[in-house]
Amino acid sequence: MKLRIYQSDKGDCLLVSGADGGHILVDGGMRKAFQNHVRADLGKMATRQEALDLVYISHIDQDHISGVLELLDNMMAWRVYTYRKKQGKNMKAPKFPKMPEIKEIWHNAFSTLLQENAGSVERLLAQSSLVLGLSSNVTLQELAFEHHELAFSVGEAIQVSQRVATSQLNIPLNKQFNGQLIISRSHGKREARIGKMNIFVIGPLPSEVERLRDEWNEWLRKYRSQIRKLKQEAEADARAIGNSADRIRDLLAVRVDELGNREKVTTPNLASVMLLLEEGTTRVLLTGDGHWEDILKGLEQHKKFDAKGKFHVDVLKVQHHGSEHNHNVDMAERVTADNYIFCGNGKHDNPDTRVVKLICESHRKVRPKDTFKLWFNCAPDQAPAGKPRSYMKSVEKEVDSQIAVSGGKIKAEYLSKSFFDLMI
Repeated sequence: MKLRIYQSDKGDCLLVSGADGGHILVDGGMRKAFQNHVRADLGKMATRQEALDLVYISHIDQDHISGVLELLDNMMAWRVYTYRKKQGKNMKAPKFPKMPEIKEIWHNAFSTLLQENAGSVERLLAQSSLVLGLSSNVTLQELAFEHHELAFSVGEAIQVSQRVATSQLNIPLNKQFNGQLIISRSHGKREARIGKMNIFVIGPLPSEVERLRDEWNEWLRKYRSQIRKLKQEAEADARAIGNSADRIRDLLAVRVDELGNREKVTTPNLASVMLLLEEGTTRVLLTGDGHWEDILKGLEQHKKFDAKGKFHVDVLKVQHHGSEHNHNVDMAERVTADNYIFCGNGKHDNPDTRVVKLICESHRKVRPKDTFKLWFNCAPDQAPAGKPRSYMKSVEKEVDSQIAVSGGKIKAEYLSKSFFDLMI
């Protein structure tokens, strides 16, 4: 098995290739990173007539889904070009390469999660998003982007559902799960297969899916009057394009207040689809932005722990970019790996230096004879200038100290190009 780890800004993007040539794209990172670091490589796959057997979206956060939407948009652009060319229309081919065929996509679609209230959220996002284009000022656009990151990610999740529909790209959605939500079940459909890879669904747990649905629905009930007000103001907002920068800033601030505390709107991270891949004796644990408690519960559900309550894998994609909120000593001591992948470029102080230290010290404690490796999908000098770059240097410093005390049993590699490969 081979893992190709891409630069993906602050997000995740991996390509898993099985021994029989099957390919799984794991998330897509941020859209711009996909364009710069992933698209050309997938274009070469298409040239070799290789397909993506599965595109797996762990959850709807923008740093996971945005690049996948870019992939689907690129496929749609080529399909439109091919169709019009056959009709004899004179048009230029897209400036980017063709993307490989996608045989199946796994994605807990927003409409499936929210059921009857998905339309209300979609309408709200459409109304609120009018304000995002009010200014040509880059600073204000960045402010809008940060304030409306949730709106973007949910909007992109809806767009992904539209792209894969039969009316557009016609890509089977959750086919191996009969089109239903992918969740970790105590019974029923709990695993699938791509080529020679067995895939076990570790999460989300049904309770977290219900929590996500309940929080959105409660939020809609609570802010119904604000939603009506936004609808009434949408036309006025559009006319405000010519107003001053201060007025635009005020409009953005109002939206943030009216839409409520972002932390209370949704818990998409806890609803991450998490998978365990097994091919022969090779095991890869893909955790999205999940929480350590849910990962352990999912592994217990599949009876993966040994008699001592331990589980060792070849690769662990460290959950939530190495955030301190998603890891703890219990998981670090119970789930160990030959290779730990950290996806993060210093934004939001991820990967957290405390998590790096915890993983290294816990692994050395429970498996003192092991040699293991840390993989970072962003080298410090490739991180965004300013605080993220400075933070990645502090991560490198912590890693260097762990390597020193390990006597060389810990190794590390940092990505400075578009991707590197981990061979298992």
